[in-house]
Amino acid sequence: MLLSLLLSLAAPAQATPLRVGTYSYPRYDRRIALGPIAALAGRIAGRPAEIVLLPTPTALAEALCRGEVDVAMTNLGAFVEVRDCPNLRAIAVLDMPPPVLDRYRGVLLVRRETGIDTLDTLGKRASGLRYSEVLPGSTSGGLVQAEALRSAGSAPSAFAARRMAGTHEAALADLIEGRADVAALTEDPWRRLQASDPAKAATLHPIWRSAPLPPGPVVCHEGPATPCAEIQAALLGAQGGPTAVALAAGWSEADGATRFMAYDRARYEAFRTR
Repeated sequence: MLLSLLLSLAAPAQATPLRVGTYSYPRYDRRIALGPIAALAGRIAGRPAEIVLLPTPTALAEALCRGEVDVAMTNLGAFVEVRDCPNLRAIAVLDMPPPVLDRYRGVLLVRRETGIDTLDTLGKRASGLRYSEVLPGSTSGGLVQAEALRSAGSAPSAFAARRMAGTHEAALADLIEGRADVAALTEDPWRRLQASDPAKAATLHPIWRSAPLPPGPVVCHEGPATPCAEIQAALLGAQGGPTAVALAAGWSEADGATRFMAYDRARYEAFRTR
């Protein structure tokens, strides 16, 4: 008994894994995208790193606020949700190339046969229309459009039917194939459709387009075993380049990013939860 006790006291304690997370998206293998930042953060923290994938941006935000994720790559929607949670701080943002930043916008498209050509008209007729979004917490595929609808005196809940398509391309397909009358998605698939199939694009009508959207930052949950300041310094320094390239490969809105930049609070002030 004494020998067993002495052995247990001598054995090193198992380090709690550093949980590095984001949300899943069918188009990308985000475990691969998170690999380098997980390795970097785990090495700095002196803890094994564990990658955690949540089903949606909303689920990621909830896990962050509960302290179940230590370091995370967010989207804008998730970040807005967690910005005021205790002990969470943004530590770095992918530096998006200007042409990519300009393309990262949300749009509202309608089937041309509806005869709707303005946001105000859409708001008045929402109760008779079917609406397709991307997934809960999607910035360019739901949240910015919801704000636009509210500005017109409506809301996503006002539609006769509302569905989550899962991807931006699927939301566009819902519109093209007649499963929805209105769709919220990022602008890039709409641009591609216009270039590849002008006749099909002509059956749809864009009625709203957002301003360029900033990407969600990397956030860190501060605690005794999570050295957020050191992780931040590494991301903003020379070690951050390969990590930025890997992360950018998992997010279409960050395509081509090769480095991180410091988080600028003022850039995000216009985006608020309601």
